Amino acid sequence: MTCTRPPFADIAQWVDDYEKHDRVAHATVHVLPQDDPEHSDSGIVAVHLNHGPASIYLNVDCERTWTATLTERSGEFPLTGTHLIALGEELLTTGKLCEYLQKRTDAATRGTTENV
Repeated sequence: MTCTRPPFADIAQWVDDYEKHDRVAHATVHVLPQDDPEHSDSGIVAVHLNHGPASIYLNVDCERTWTATLTERSGEFPLTGTHLIALGEELLTTGKLCEYLQKRTDAATRGTTENV
């Protein structure tokens, strides 16, 4: 079975399209090339959290399913209520971006340009 992931240019465009009408709260979003030489034409989305000591990587697999990986951090990270709410907003809006990327990938797979 051939692995066909969305190309880097499509992923970058989808993230750009998403950020025109919505955004990941408080976080910085980057589209990076895949680190895997077999899939170097595709990309991952890196979300660097500002209210937690971690990053989230959104990656698409060979079945064209998007998943999120939260980088592991050791030790405690005390948060005030305000920072905890902001971290929650970062996680919620990153989840919305992941769902948006899934919808765009599904539409591209079907060859449609339906509104997502």
